[in-house]
Amino acid sequence: MKEILKKVRRLEIKIRRRVENTFAGEYHTAFKGQGLEFDEVRPYQYGDDIRAIDWNVTAKTGQVHIKLFREEREQTLFVLFDVSGSEDFGIGDANKRLVGTEIAALLAFSALKNNDKIGLATFSDQVESYFTPQKGRKHVLKLVRGLLTHQPASRLTDLPQALGFIQKTLKRRSIVLVISDFIDQDYERPLRQLGRKHEVILIRLFHPDEVFRTSAGTVPIVDMERGRRVWIHAGDLGYRHRLKAHFDAAHRQLTSFAKRHKMGYLAINTVEDYLPVLERYFKQRKKQKR
Repeated sequence: MKEILKKVRRLEIKIRRRVENTFAGEYHTAFKGQGLEFDEVRPYQYGDDIRAIDWNVTAKTGQVHIKLFREEREQTLFVLFDVSGSEDFGIGDANKRLVGTEIAALLAFSALKNNDKIGLATFSDQVESYFTPQKGRKHVLKLVRGLLTHQPASRLTDLPQALGFIQKTLKRRSIVLVISDFIDQDYERPLRQLGRKHEVILIRLFHPDEVFRTSAGTVPIVDMERGRRVWIHAGDLGYRHRLKAHFDAAHRQLTSFAKRHKMGYLAINTVEDYLPVLERYFKQRKKQKR
């Protein structure tokens, strides 16, 4: 437990530094509140919108007053996080699950700074864990600890089932981050259904070595979800080109899908710094909102 707490603390220090230095403002301006809420009334001033006149207060006081509103900031950020076997690809800091955890923590601490609620569900071919959206630093640390320490019951993937669970569970409109490598099938329809009610952002994690790049000899390839091992002749250019074409096609299809259905989409290379990718996305998002 002491090692776990140290690991959580080290990650918190790293992430909070990034939030404080560069990212909190990006998050705040990129995600507007759900609407406007009443703040106060004040006497009418020249140039005020007459549609905002509070006729009840005006009648009582004999002086024209207007209603002032402020943005309703509180929102819910919900992270749907893939913990299937394929997320274990990559060594050290380039491990897909570790990079995904850092991204989830970065956005969770940004949401915390904006007084938003944060929730989390992890999934393989089943929903592995669920944390109800709440506020507070203790809650965020609990989520981060869960991501760092959770041992999945299965190594397989069922993204459609996880999306259906979120659709049934989240009652209030939320910002839903789906963090996964999207190595699965038949998830487009449940994603569309989720996007009708919630704002959905897809974060696809990939490691460049997943596209078979070596050209030396015969090497073993392991299916990390099913544990199957096959031997591949690395010099087979046809096989390598087909694998690269399949990888590129999956990226294009997900990009096109997200654009058609007005969802956010980010592709994160786990051997590179993810922060510039996130910053570019949020800057682009602000321009689109304007």
